[in-house]
Amino acid sequence: MPDQLDTSSPIARLLAALAAGELSAEALARDMLARCERHRDLHALIAQDPAQLLEAARAADRRRAAGEPPGPLHGLPILVKDNIDVLGYATTAGTPGLIGVCPNADAPVVTRLRDAGAIIAGKANLHELAVGGTSHNEHFGHVVNPWRTGVVAGGSSGGSAVAVAARLVPAALGTDTNGSVRGPCSFNGIAGLRPSFGRYPYGGIFPATPTRDTAGAMAVDIEGLAILDAVLAGEPVAPLPAIAPGELRLGQPRGDFETLVDSRTAAVMAAALDRLREAGARIVPVELPGLHALANRVAWPISAYEAIVGMPGILAGRRPLTRIGDIVAKIASPVARQRFNPDPARLAQLEPAWREAMAALRPRLQAQLAACFRDQGLDALVFPTTPFPAVAIADDSADMVIDGRHVAGGFGYFIRNLVYQSAAGIPSLSVPAGLASDSLPVGINFDGPLDSDRRLLAIGRVFEQLRGPFPAPGKGVR
Repeated sequence: MPDQLDTSSPIARLLAALAAGELSAEALARDMLARCERHRDLHALIAQDPAQLLEAARAADRRRAAGEPPGPLHGLPILVKDNIDVLGYATTAGTPGLIGVCPNADAPVVTRLRDAGAIIAGKANLHELAVGGTSHNEHFGHVVNPWRTGVVAGGSSGGSAVAVAARLVPAALGTDTNGSVRGPCSFNGIAGLRPSFGRYPYGGIFPATPTRDTAGAMAVDIEGLAILDAVLAGEPVAPLPAIAPGELRLGQPRGDFETLVDSRTAAVMAAALDRLREAGARIVPVELPGLHALANRVAWPISAYEAIVGMPGILAGRRPLTRIGDIVAKIASPVARQRFNPDPARLAQLEPAWREAMAALRPRLQAQLAACFRDQGLDALVFPTTPFPAVAIADDSADMVIDGRHVAGGFGYFIRNLVYQSAAGIPSLSVPAGLASDSLPVGINFDGPLDSDRRLLAIGRVFEQLRGPFPAPGKGVR
């Protein structure tokens, strides 16, 4: 394998090398497998089939040698979070009751990856049933943040984010209902996109919460993320629109976004915003009164109700047949066990709140955000992805101390800035902003109006270019 051309290389560089014959899909797959084996202690993966993977890589090389037109991801290995269906693998969703339970088809997003020539690199570890912000998993192992042992990886897509950050794989899919792509990307120093509602096809994701959940891509840089986004959206892979920093008008939300922000995060964010201002971007304060409270009234009833009512349908196509009660009985996480309790009385209690959220509250939230972008003439909102860098907490209910202040409710605080986007369906992008004073990554988040995904990625690229190269963590990169 040529020098400096391996799994740690950016996606665009790998695809160019594969197309030019500088690198074979098999050599890339072997390097990736070796990295995953060397760093099993990160607990980033749940399952991987080396024989299947290598055969897929050799087949990709044969097709290229035969002159078959390659897809835009031809030969690129991509890891998939283990709540997304992939033929040939069980979909465990990180819970013991689904071990060995296999889907009868690829999820539509996986079909798009395969049709583009990608090779599935395996299944990534996650917080049990995708309900939590640490990616601590009692059965498959706690996902380890490669920047510092002892701090959390973020969740629920922690395995996907860690595998990309540690350069075990060049790209990964996660899912995002309450920041489960963006939060782990922030904690691990990589880029991640939660797309607009409906941009990527839905289905084959467990648990099923179709109003709020979506697959989301992760990569080390915006260029790679943009390639993945185009493929997942079913669009031609094309350059992002060119934007000069001086064209940008960005809104900096006040109020809840500014309270109880860790001083390390605040310092990195201040420097990031200064870079944008110095390059000519206009950053204006905006008020979004009651946004978080309204978003929570939308988000939680929808998630709780849809996850329960969707379980019978998504289980029906799996083998062996599995009963909901058997899955719930084996759940280790108390939060997940309560969330997926199929008691009819509980469902009856949830339904009125779900109906109100869908009929009245969600449209109100969408209208508030649309008016903010329109009336203020904003290209994007900008704020810290999470209020703090990765922390050492035992579980999602643990309280934290931020700059000497006691903060109750770890999980809710972690996702504070990341709920309203999925409740409203707008695109949201986390980009590494810099390293905190203790050398942990801090993410900067950009939100755009509905269906502005490509422009939002271009805005992220503007910041990335102003920021300059971002380092890899010390663990896992070789």
